[in-house]
Amino acid sequence: MRNLDSSAMSNLTLLEREDLISALSARLEEARSGIGSLVLLAGEAGSGKTSVTRLFKREAGERALTLMGACDPLSTPRPMSPLLDYAADEESGLQQLFDGDPENIEVFNRVLDRIRHTIRPIIMIAEDIHWADQATLDFLRFVGRRIETAKAVVLCTYRDDEVASDHPLLPVLGQLLPLPTTHRLEVPALTEAAVGQLALESTVDPAELHRVTGGNAFYVTEILAGGGTLPPTVQDAVLARVSRLDRQPRAVVEAVSIAPRSLRVDHAMHLIAASAAQVDSAVASGVIEGATNDLRFRHELARTAVEASLPPARRHTLHRKMIALLLEEDPLDHARLAHHAIHADEPHLVVEHAPSAARAASQRGAHKEAISFYEAALTQSGLIEPDEVAAIRVEMSQELRIVDRPAEALEHAEKAVDHYRDTRQREKLSTALIRVATARWSVNDRAGARDATDESIAILSSGEPSGELAYAHYSSAHFHMLSRHVQPALDDVRRALQIGTDTGDIESVWSARMVEGCIRIVGGEPAQGLATLERVLSEAEQRGDQRKVAVALGMLGSGGGEARLYERAVRYLERSIAHGLEHDEDYGVAYSRAWLARVLFEQGRWDQAIDVARLVEKTAPNPEGIAMVTALGALGRVQVRQGDSTARGTLSSVLLAEPRHEIQHVWSPVCGMAELHWLSGRTREMTQVLERAYGRAMDTDSEWARGEVGYWMWKSGAMSEPPDDAAEPYTLQMQGRWRDAADVWGEIGCPYEVALSLSEGDIHAMLESLSIFDDLGAKPAATLVRSRLRSLGVEAIPRGPRHETSSNPAGLTARQLEVLGAIVDGLSNAEIADELFISKKTVEHHVSAIYSKLGVDTRTRAISTAMDLGIK
Repeated sequence: MRNLDSSAMSNLTLLEREDLISALSARLEEARSGIGSLVLLAGEAGSGKTSVTRLFKREAGERALTLMGACDPLSTPRPMSPLLDYAADEESGLQQLFDGDPENIEVFNRVLDRIRHTIRPIIMIAEDIHWADQATLDFLRFVGRRIETAKAVVLCTYRDDEVASDHPLLPVLGQLLPLPTTHRLEVPALTEAAVGQLALESTVDPAELHRVTGGNAFYVTEILAGGGTLPPTVQDAVLARVSRLDRQPRAVVEAVSIAPRSLRVDHAMHLIAASAAQVDSAVASGVIEGATNDLRFRHELARTAVEASLPPARRHTLHRKMIALLLEEDPLDHARLAHHAIHADEPHLVVEHAPSAARAASQRGAHKEAISFYEAALTQSGLIEPDEVAAIRVEMSQELRIVDRPAEALEHAEKAVDHYRDTRQREKLSTALIRVATARWSVNDRAGARDATDESIAILSSGEPSGELAYAHYSSAHFHMLSRHVQPALDDVRRALQIGTDTGDIESVWSARMVEGCIRIVGGEPAQGLATLERVLSEAEQRGDQRKVAVALGMLGSGGGEARLYERAVRYLERSIAHGLEHDEDYGVAYSRAWLARVLFEQGRWDQAIDVARLVEKTAPNPEGIAMVTALGALGRVQVRQGDSTARGTLSSVLLAEPRHEIQHVWSPVCGMAELHWLSGRTREMTQVLERAYGRAMDTDSEWARGEVGYWMWKSGAMSEPPDDAAEPYTLQMQGRWRDAADVWGEIGCPYEVALSLSEGDIHAMLESLSIFDDLGAKPAATLVRSRLRSLGVEAIPRGPRHETSSNPAGLTARQLEVLGAIVDGLSNAEIADELFISKKTVEHHVSAIYSKLGVDTRTRAISTAMDLGIK
C-alpha cells in the first residue's frame, strides 16, 4: 500500500466538507457588499476544522485579505493572542494596533475601524478559541455585535466537545449565537463511505477504521499515514509516523512540539542546529506544516503526543534553549517566557517574568490568565522578597474577586495583611485591609468586613488626610449601603467627600456621591437620590468617563426599580443595557437585564419578564452571581402567579444562595416562595420560609423590604400589625384599608397588587380583582377568589378566560376584546366604564393589560395594531 503524502492528505480530509466551504464563500460574498458576519466553526479535536479554514483561505485567494490568528494552549494564554498575530502581519494595516499601551476598548475599536474601512474584504481567522484568554473573548463579544457594518468575515474555530457548562467560552456563545450576523457551522465526522475512499489503497478494513476512529479525520489520516495499522491510541499513530523520519527532520519535529501553537523557523533551526533543507524535509513529511515563517503541527493532539514522548532531559534542554532565544528579543514576551520557564524548571525566570505577565494580562482584562501567572510566581515565593510576595497577594486578591472567587481572594489578602502588620507598613496595610473587607463581605462575613474597614480607617486617621483614607470611608459607606443602613452610610459619605475634596482625590469624591445617591433612592428619599445620581451621571458623560457612566446608569436603574419608580427605572435600565453592550460590560448588562426582568414582573408584563429573565439565564457570566439570582427570582415569581408547576424548582434554586447575598437580591424570591405556599393553602410553611428574611428585612432601613416581607408574614397569620416604616401600600393592606391600598398600587403601576388588595375587600371589590387576575393570567389567585365568592353565596361569578382567548392573535380575554373594541370606537376610559358597568380603575387595568399584550404604549398604536390584526 502507499502512505498518504501531505498534499494527498490535505485534499482527502476535505471530503464531505463542500457544504462548509460553500457557506463560508457565501459569507465572503456578503462581506464584499458591506455586510459582515461572525462564523463559529465547531467540531471535536481532529475533526478537520483547520483543514476547512486553510481551504477557505486558499479559495478566497486575492479576493480577500486573510489574516491568521490563533489562541495558545500555554500554561497561561497570552492576552489577545489572535490580535497580536494580526498585527504582526505586514499586510494587515494593524502594525500600530497596540501602540501607546491602549485600553482594550481602544484596541477593539482600531480593529473595527480597519475592517469597516477597507476596499478588499478581510477574513480574520481565530483558531482554537476554546483556549482564548478573557481579553480575546471580550474582543469576540465586541466585534460580533458590530460586524454587520464591516466588510469582513471573522471565522473562529473551537472544540465544542470541550466547552462544558463552566467553560468561559459558553456565555460568550450564548450572547453571540442569537445575533443575525452570527453563523454556527459544524464539522461533522467522516462517514464510512468517506473513510472508505481515503483507505482505497490501504489494506485496512474501512468499516473497522471508521469504527475505531469514529470518523475523526485526524485519527483516520494519521493511521493511514502511519502505514495502515490500527494502534490503540492516536499517540501511537503519531509517534509511528514520526519514527520513520530521518534523525534531523525528526529533531525538527521534536523542537516544534515544545512551542504550543507554532515555532518560528529560525528558532527551530537554532534550537537543534538544523539546516533549511532539514526543516523543509520535516515539513514535506506532513507531520508538521509551514505557515509563512512559522512551523506548526496540523493538530494539537499530535504536538502534545510528540512533546510527551520526549525524554525528560531533552525536553528540559529544548525549553531552556527556547528561553535563551526569547530573552534576546525586544520586547520580551513575558507570557511565553513564563511558560517555558515553568517547563524548564527555572524558578528564577518564573519569578522574573510571571508577575509582569500577570499585570499585562490584568491590564487587558484577562483576569483568569493574570491569576494563573500570579499562582506560578507564588509557587516560588521563597525566591521573592517578602514585600513583593505581599504585593502579589494584594493584586491577586483583586483579580480573584473580579472572577468571583472570594474565598481565595480572602486567603491571599489576609496573608498580605499579616505581612504588612508584622512589618508595620501602615498605608500598605490599610490597602490590604480593604481587600480583606471586600472579600469577607462576599463570603457573608459582614461583621468581619466592617472590622477590617474600621481598622483601615483607624490606621489612616492617625496620619495626614489622604486619598486612601477617603477611599476607605467610601468603602465603609458602600458596605452600609449594601446592608441598607442609611445613617451610617451617609456619615461615611460625608467624611469621604470632605477628605476627598481636601486632598483632591476626585475618584473618592465621585464614588462617595454615587453611593449617597443610591442610598437615598432605596432608603426613603428617592427624589433626592435620583437627582444626585443624575448629576453624577451628567458629569461622567461630560468627561467621557464611560466606566462611571456605566456605574451611574446601573445604580439609577436598579435603585429606581427597588423604589418602584418604574418609568425612570426602565428608561435607565434600557440605557444601561445599551451602554453595556456598546462597551462590552457584560456583568453590567446581565445585572441591568435582571433588574429589568424584576421590574417587568412587578408591572404585570409577565411575558416580557420571562423573555428577559431567560436571556440572563443564558448569558450571565456568573451562574451564581446576583444577576442570576435576581433574574431567576423574577422568573420564579411569574411562574408562581401563572400557576406554572416549575415555579418551586426555580425559586428553590435561588433560595439555596440566599445566605450569600444581600437582602435586596433575595427578599423578592423569598416572598415568591411564601406566596406559592399561600396559594396552596400552606400558611405554616409560609412562616418557615419568611422567618430569616423577616429578621434581615427588619435590620434594614428599606421600607420596601420591610413592607413586602412583612405583608406576607401578615398573610401567614404570624403578625397582626404592619412593621414600622413599611412601604405605604403594604401598610394600608395590613391595616385593612384595601381600597386605599389598591389606589396606591394603581398609581405605582402594579396591577397584580391592585387585584390582591381588592380581593381582601367586599364582594364588589372581589369581582373587580377577579377581572384583573383573569386579564393577567393569574390562574391560582383567580381560583382562590372564585372559591371565596362561591363560599359567600355569589352565583353570577365570571367563568374566566375561555379557550377562545388563545384563538385571537394577541391572546386577549373576552373582556379585553370588549375594552379594545370600545377603544377603537373612540370611547374614553370613563365612557368605557359606564358602557361595561365597571369602575374606571378597572378599565385602566384592562387597558394596561391590552397594551402589554399588543406590545404598544399609546391608544393610537393600540387601535392601529388592533386593525392590523383584525381584532375589533
